Amino acid sequence: MKKFSLSFLFAIMLLGVFAAAASAEGPMTPGTKGTSIENANKTGEGVDVNDGSTAGTVIKALTGQKMHTAYQNNTNSCASCHQTHTAKGDQLLFSDTVYNTCTACHDGTLGFANVFASGETAKMTGAGTFGGSHGASQHMANDTIKISAAPGGNKLEGSKIKGTAWGENFNCASCHAPHGSYSDRLLQYNPNGIASMPASQGGNQLENVPVYDQATGKTVDEALAGKTEPVVLLRSTDADGKVIVAQYNKGTSGYTKSEAPWLYGYDNRSDGKTYWSRLMENDTTVAAYGSTKGVYFDYEHAQAYSTDAAGATALGKATKGFLARPIVVKMEKDEATHTVNQAAYFGGSTVTKMGISEQKLKDLGYTVATDGKVTGIGVAMSKFCSACHTDYFGKSVDVSKGETPSSHFGNEYSAYRHSTNSDSYTCVRCHYGHGTDAYIMKDSLGRTINDLVGTPGFDTGTPDEQKAAALSYMQDNNASSALKKFTNMSVCWACHNSSHAETIKNTERRDDHPNGMPTGY
Repeated sequence: MKKFSLSFLFAIMLLGVFAAAASAEGPMTPGTKGTSIENANKTGEGVDVNDGSTAGTVIKALTGQKMHTAYQNNTNSCASCHQTHTAKGDQLLFSDTVYNTCTACHDGTLGFANVFASGETAKMTGAGTFGGSHGASQHMANDTIKISAAPGGNKLEGSKIKGTAWGENFNCASCHAPHGSYSDRLLQYNPNGIASMPASQGGNQLENVPVYDQATGKTVDEALAGKTEPVVLLRSTDADGKVIVAQYNKGTSGYTKSEAPWLYGYDNRSDGKTYWSRLMENDTTVAAYGSTKGVYFDYEHAQAYSTDAAGATALGKATKGFLARPIVVKMEKDEATHTVNQAAYFGGSTVTKMGISEQKLKDLGYTVATDGKVTGIGVAMSKFCSACHTDYFGKSVDVSKGETPSSHFGNEYSAYRHSTNSDSYTCVRCHYGHGTDAYIMKDSLGRTINDLVGTPGFDTGTPDEQKAAALSYMQDNNASSALKKFTNMSVCWACHNSSHAETIKNTERRDDHPNGMPTGY
């Protein structure tokens, strides 16, 4: 009886608690009294709709917040893409794929970042459009194909070069790094694993970089006098006993400390961890990302330094280093209009317009003249593209002289090609990055559809009929226009109109038509 009474009393107490909760009013019960609001913030709603109508239903950054940066405790930026408990996709994405997550905002919701702009409204100074409808072709970045489907890439069928991502789906993150990048427009710092692949395999990782000591009282020049390597690591000790191992690059006036970053990370495979950037004693790793206590890697400034005695001991043993360097593509861009001067890819820019120090540009592989003009911008973009289109990057060669074209996969997979390893002819001289459309293409005289309307041959009928005639003329005959900037083979005439191309010269060339790529690019 006593046991029953206690149980009954406990039940009455619970009933009272629930009753009190049901009748309470205040901040714990938002909305209608006595009801709860499921998914009150509408998280993830409408993420599969790419027509711009999702603006009010998907969480956005508050005024003043940065998207893709500024992940601080007073922002909500992370929740713009990730949901802690209710995610639909892998990596806690609020949508089921990378593509749907990215396009939830980049469908016009964020204004200038609309990747689906129609051909009539897309900016020709940008990357093109995924929203073209007339003679259009696009990079299929919606997880429907593998990276290995890239034309001119992955010639080693069935082979997976260590560190590459040939078998992964191709999506927005294959070309862009949403959390941050050293490149403009958040371009991926390690596309297809090329940045962490050894240089001997066509990648960007320096191998067996020697470590030299800067003895007390010696300058950098004195410590490295007589050294011939293009890149070395120099070990020094500061006044507090901190050991520093930093990268130095050889220039015309000696060695200077690098301002180009290293890339951190490792491949965690069945054969163990292979660190992308690491310091070695002979064949043993003494310091790498997250592996050595007392050693801090300052990747942005291309150096590592000790934080305690154990770290100093570890760095003191280093005899060589393996340095993975991120792919870095800089652009001449106008932040006010969010446009890129694409002519800079083949005509050069200036240090001022690039917005980065002269020394860092040199460290990143660009050429800077005494007048501040920067070249190599187009080459950097071609290298980025060739992370997947591996066989498309190389120099023009003369096969009759025994010259052999090169390839990331060796000469066995070589072919004669247009040169893309100089600013004369680069990938972006002829192709858009996202996609193309008849409205943003040009003809052999550098004219767009809008330029043609009202001109001879396109000046009869109503304005709509004139526009339709111009559209029919401009539309590419190829079912896949391969992201071209010029319709049909006008892409050839855009360059073949000078005295250097007499046998295949553009006979339509007028005096007012500029040599090479029209100035609108």
